[in-house]
Amino acid sequence: MMMQRYLWTLDRNDRQTRGGLSTEAELIDVLVAEDLPCIMPPDWLVATMQMDIDGNGIAIHESTAAAGNMWKLELRVVA
Repeated sequence: MMMQRYLWTLDRNDRQTRGGLSTEAELIDVLVAEDLPCIMPPDWLVATMQMDIDGNGIAIHESTAAAGNMWKLELRVVA
């Protein structure tokens, strides 16, 4: 059984854009390390985004809760 991978991009107002190709566990580790403001636990965020993936295999989450610290995560299923 092949493990699902995500092509992801994390845009933040105060930092350089990051991206990569990761499994679910790897992506959760990245989100923990990023210490995003006003975020639900990273494993919840990834699970919620997995449920929201549309017919094109894309999900986007934008956080505007922390003024000046807005960020956006985009996931694309690749395998």
